[in-house]
Amino acid sequence: MIKLNLDRIFKIKGVERKYNYLISRGFSNTYSHFLSNNKVKSIAFDKLERLCRDFNCTPNDLFDFVPNKEESLPSDHALWGLRKDAAVEVVNKLLHELPLEKIEELYRVLKGTNKTE
Repeated sequence: MIKLNLDRIFKIKGVERKYNYLISRGFSNTYSHFLSNNKVKSIAFDKLERLCRDFNCTPNDLFDFVPNKEESLPSDHALWGLRKDAAVEVVNKLLHELPLEKIEELYRVLKGTNKTE
């Protein structure tokens, strides 16, 4: 089953108040509730595009593939490409465990400079 998985992108982008974030982006109260609680059964292309613009991502970043237990797909099927791993949670946990000095060092590396500023 293909599912809209906004929790993953909210974590990546650091959005803690999902409902408030969606309201501030122009989604209705009801639709924001459904999106923030993963209760959406379908999504219109204009809403999908708005999410992609807001998060600077592609639709593939917002969807996840969860296989049905009673069905099997070949391991090389294209739907497996939508499957997301737990990398975001692992990286987040690792960052929270790093000492401040290492976080600052990582920041300099990501910024493209290894010099102390």
